[in-house]
Amino acid sequence: MTDITSTETEIATNALTLPGTPRVTERRSGYAGELARVEAALAETRAEVADRDRVIAQLRTEQITDGGDARLVDFWQKAGRIADHADFCQEYDRLAEALNGTPRLRDWDVTLDVTVTVRVHYSACATTADDAEDIARDEITFDDVVTAYRENGGADEFESTVYSVDRQ
Repeated sequence: MTDITSTETEIATNALTLPGTPRVTERRSGYAGELARVEAALAETRAEVADRDRVIAQLRTEQITDGGDARLVDFWQKAGRIADHADFCQEYDRLAEALNGTPRLRDWDVTLDVTVTVRVHYSACATTADDAEDIARDEITFDDVVTAYRENGGADEFESTVYSVDRQ
């Protein structure tokens, strides 16, 4: 057991030894070029920020004189949705055209009559060319036409005629 009432103290008298310290070297000259590069980049960035702040201030205070201004894109989209929902389509279209605004996109159903010209080779046994033509016309099938279309890499000619256009 330790006696805590003891007044006897013993202090070591040996000298305190610290580990060796590294030699101090002068390295600031090596960083001077890097510091100059970073300061130049910082100055350039600050100039860009100042330019952008000027543009932002101008855009916030400049009067919009054209309905096609890029700042109105969200406005025209929201107005178009409201017009669709509230059945103000004709009024919106009239305003958008008069103010050079963004016209609404609508869904359309378009029906077309399409004529595709495909060269189909068919072999027929006949006594005359006219008979061979008649046999080929009678015996050619839709599958023969589709196969010829795929083998030829598409149609030789393509023509379409609008049958009807209806808004959805």
